[in-house]
Parts: sequence; structure tokens; C-alpha cells
Amino acid sequence: MESIKQSVAEMSAIFSARMAEFQGQIDKATPGSPTISSVAAQFEAFRSFIMKSLETLQQQVEFLSHQVDSLEMRSRRKILLFHGVAEEDGEDTSARVVGLLRTHLKSELTTDDISRSHRMGRPRKNLTRCVLVRFRDISHRNDVWFSKTALKGTGVIVSEFLTKPRHDDVFMAARERLGVRNCFTRDGSVYVQVKVGERRCVSSLADLDSIKPAPASQPAVSTAVESGPTASKPDRRVKRQGAIKPRV
Repeated sequence: MESIKQSVAEMSAIFSARMAEFQGQIDKATPGSPTISSVAAQFEAFRSFIMKSLETLQQQVEFLSHQVDSLEMRSRRKILLFHGVAEEDGEDTSARVVGLLRTHLKSELTTDDISRSHRMGRPRKNLTRCVLVRFRDISHRNDVWFSKTALKGTGVIVSEFLTKPRHDDVFMAARERLGVRNCFTRDGSVYVQVKVGERRCVSSLADLDSIKPAPASQPAVSTAVESGPTASKPDRRVKRQGAIKPRV
């Protein structure tokens, strides 16, 4: 999809350059020439047609990109990422996560409730990779997600497995503009707290551009318990790993 967007952008640049050349030739021609007048009229019609075609094509590409992103996010709805879980050789990641949940969340989940889990990315020195966990049932995933505040102080952070566009282009941009505490995710969607009592779901930079930050005298502090990861360090790892698809 990104290659299609790039092709459209390149096509637009080529057409713009060529039309500028034609326009320059027309401007240099002798005024009043019937031939020039005819060419100028044809040129204007051609330019209008090309620009409308490119605009329509761009809209279609954006629509398809949104649909693909939604389908990809839906396939991740049972997945959570666990950051800060100590890594050991020959470990059973499912057992490690279940033990963690039983200790701190008083969970009754067993390894049978996890369909698959693994570390993300290649092993790297002095780097603890996050654990991707796919639960068998969405209710088990939600129980963990809405109880994750019990992990505060353990060094373990739980986050949703957002697609790369949602994480890099929307979530990170929202954090930079509105502050970490005013941005969170839920069910794969990105939400921002504009002001006290007002939250908005944002899915694009255009949505962010339409939001005016609250005045400095009235900071928008989020009290949502469902807020996403607030630590910057694990979030940067997710950014690098967002494009990695889970092994299913």
C-alpha cells in the first residue's frame, strides 16, 4: 500500500512538472495567436482532468489503506504485548506470563488459555524483548487489559499490539502534541483527552489537526484506567516492532 501511495505522489510530481513546462511555453508565445489560444484551452482542460483523477485515486488509496489497517487490527484483537518480562534461555513464555498474572493480578488463567506466545524480534545484547501473547478468548485478554494497573511498580508494562500506521502515525504523534497522560488506546483505537470530561477517538493526522490543545491554565489530565503504556522506553521498542506480524 505504501508503494501505491509513493507511485501516486511521483505521478503527481511528474504531471505538475510537465504542466509547468507547457505553461511556460504558452507564456512565451506571441499573444493573440489562434494556435496558442487553442493549445491553452486544451492544456487547461487536461490539467483539470489530471488533477481530478489524481484526487480521486488518492481518496481510493486512503480508503483501501484504512480498510486494510482495520482488518489487520481486528486480527490482533486477542493479542497483548508484555514489556519488561525478564528474558531467560530456554524459557516458556506462556508459563512466564501466566505466573506473572497469577502473582500480581490474582488471575486464574492457565497456559491453556494462551494460544501462542513468543518474544518479538531477534535477540540483542542488553535488550529485553517484549512478549507477544495471543489469548484463546477475547474475554481473557480483556480481563488482563483492564486489570493491568495492578502491575504498577513491577517494571512490567502491558500494551496493545497496534498496527504500524496507528502506532507511529497516530498514537506517537498524539503523545507529542497532547502529552503522554492525555493519550491512550482501547480495543485497538487511539483516544485523546482534549479536556476534562471530553475524549475523542482519532484515526489520522487530520483528526489530530482538528483538535486544539487545552490552554496551559486548564491542562487536560487523563484519569482513564484503560490508558496505554506511559513509559517511553518500551514504547520505542513497540515502534520498531509494530511492523512485525505475529506468528500464528
